[in-house]
Amino acid sequence: MTGSAGRIGRYVVRDLVAAGHDVVGADVRPGVESGARHLQIDLTDAGQVYASLAGIDAVAHLGAWANAGVVPDPGTYGDNVRGTFHVLQAAAEVGIQRVVSASSAQVYGLFSHPPQYLPVDEDHPLRPVNSYALSKTAGESAAAYITDRYGLPILSFRIMGVRTPDEMPAQIEQLQANPARDTGLLWTRTDARDAATAVRLALESDAEAGIYNITATDAVVDIPTQDLISRYFPGVAVRCGLAGQTSPMTCARARSAFGFEPRYLWSPRRLHSEGD
Repeated sequence: MTGSAGRIGRYVVRDLVAAGHDVVGADVRPGVESGARHLQIDLTDAGQVYASLAGIDAVAHLGAWANAGVVPDPGTYGDNVRGTFHVLQAAAEVGIQRVVSASSAQVYGLFSHPPQYLPVDEDHPLRPVNSYALSKTAGESAAAYITDRYGLPILSFRIMGVRTPDEMPAQIEQLQANPARDTGLLWTRTDARDAATAVRLALESDAEAGIYNITATDAVVDIPTQDLISRYFPGVAVRCGLAGQTSPMTCARARSAFGFEPRYLWSPRRLHSEGD
C-alpha cells in the first residue's frame, strides 16, 4: 500500500496485518508499523512505482500530499496527480487484481459553498476549491479511465474528516463550543480505524469500481442535525430524514457494496462518560 507512514496509512497497515494479510508498505518516509515490509519510494518516479508493485495482488493507494498548503500548489496538484496515475497505470499493467484509491470529501467544495442537498451522497456536484481537492478529482477521473481501459476494479474513497483517536477529543470540544466553524466538514469526523477497516473490506470484496463516501454515520456534536441544518444551511433541500445526530453525509453505498459500518462514533457525551 502507498502512504503507509501517513495518518490513515499506519492504521491500514495495522488492520491488514491483524487480518492476516501480507503487507508491503510504500512511502517517501520510512515505515514504522511492525508486521509489514516497507519500501521507501517516490510515487512521482514511475520506475520506482512499477518496481514496488511486482508480485502484489491488490493495492491501497493513500500516498499524496495530504492537503493544500503543505507544499506550493503546483507541487500539491502535480505530485498527487502524477503519483496517482503512476500507481493506477502500473497496477493495471502488472496484473493487480483490485485497487482502493483515496480521494477526499473536499471534492464537494463545502468549505466555500453550501451543499446543494442533504445528505451529501456520491452524486452530489463537485466544486473543488483548492489544489488538493482538484488533484483528487483528477485522480478519480484517472481511476475511471483505467477501469474502463483495462477492466481493473478501482474503488475511489471520498473520505470525510479523518482523524486519529488521540486527535478526536480536542476537536470535538472545539466544535461543540463553536459549531459554526465546521460547516465545511458537516460536523463529521471519521476515525482512522474505521477508514482502515473500509479499505480492508473493499480490498477483500468483489464490490464494483466507482466512488464511495467513507464517513462516520453520526456527527460529533450533541446538537440535532436538523437544528444544525436549519441554522447553518437554511433553504438547503433535505432529501431524507436526518434524525438525532445523523451525519449530513451518507456512506450508504459503501455499506451496501462491501459492508462498511463505522464502529468508532465520537461525541461530547462519549468523552464525558469515558472521563467519569
